[in-house]
Amino acid sequence: MTDLLKRLASAPGVYRGRGDGLESGPFVARIKVTSVVRGNAITLDYEAVSDSKGLQHVEHTILTASEAGRLELHVTCLELPGVTRFVEHEPGVFNAYEGPMPAKIIMTMPQEGVLTYGWWWSRDDAEPREQSRAEVRRTG
Repeated sequence: MTDLLKRLASAPGVYRGRGDGLESGPFVARIKVTSVVRGNAITLDYEAVSDSKGLQHVEHTILTASEAGRLELHVTCLELPGVTRFVEHEPGVFNAYEGPMPAKIIMTMPQEGVLTYGWWWSRDDAEPREQSRAEVRRTG
C-alpha cells in the first residue's frame, strides 16, 4: 500500500475548496473521501460547480492497489464512457490505461487535510496539459 492510499484512508471526510483551469474555468469543488474495505480502497465522490456553468463535473472514483501493488484509479464521470482505469506511473501521477484521448490525473496531499486533484488531457496527439485543478481542504 502506498503513502497516498494510507494518507487518504486515515483522513476520510468532506473536502471543499476552489479550482480553475483552461477547460473548466473557475469553480467550487467538493470531494467526499471514504475509506472502504478497512482502508484497502478509497472512494472519491467529486463535484465541481460554477456560477456560469452550474454543475459541470460529477465523478465517482475508486483508488486501490492492483495485484502488483501499484495504485490505480477507476474513474467514472460524465465526460468519459464507462469506467476508465488510470495507473500510477510516479507518485500521484495516474496515466489513462485506455481511453479516447491522452489523459492523466495528478492527485497529491501536500499537507495534512489538503488534497489537490488535477485533470490533464489533450484533444489531439499532443502531450496532456492541465485542464482543471481543484485544491480542497477537509471540512468534516
